[in-house]
Amino acid sequence: MMQSSESRIDAILSRFPGPVTLYPSRKKWLFVLLTGGVLTFGGYLMISDGESSGWFVLVFFAAVAIVAVMMLLPGAGGLTLDRNGFRGTSLFRSFSSRWQDVRDFEPVSIPPSLQTLVGYDDLNLAEKKIAKLSVAIAGHNAALPDTYGLSADDLARLMMLWQDRAIGA
Repeated sequence: MMQSSESRIDAILSRFPGPVTLYPSRKKWLFVLLTGGVLTFGGYLMISDGESSGWFVLVFFAAVAIVAVMMLLPGAGGLTLDRNGFRGTSLFRSFSSRWQDVRDFEPVSIPPSLQTLVGYDDLNLAEKKIAKLSVAIAGHNAALPDTYGLSADDLARLMMLWQDRAIGA
């Protein structure tokens, strides 16, 4: 039986003060790998039919497939929550924020992506040029790189509830 999103959030919150680590959905990244592989092959077929635009298709979707393979490797992605803040990892690159330095977690769609992520504001990034561009595009200066098997709504809610507990503790 599948666990409801409310009970999943409650189960994660019950582990406060953590640390608790959430991982990217393997199903999602396997789907991205399969899609990238099929479309890479489509690019190859376009090239073999003499269509030069097939090179763009082949290279782009091969890159998508390579990213998917990397995200399936152990340690490539995750989000760890604890009393002090959170640490995210994507493609083996990590970032961290303290709870008192972040606010306003909410689902955002970042063009041209079809995926909805969780955007937030990090006070330490406010003056950076790239952060100002992010605000113009998505309304926030930072975003979590994945939803870690949750919906963007559920992850935003989890982040707010965990932050409330951490700051109130």
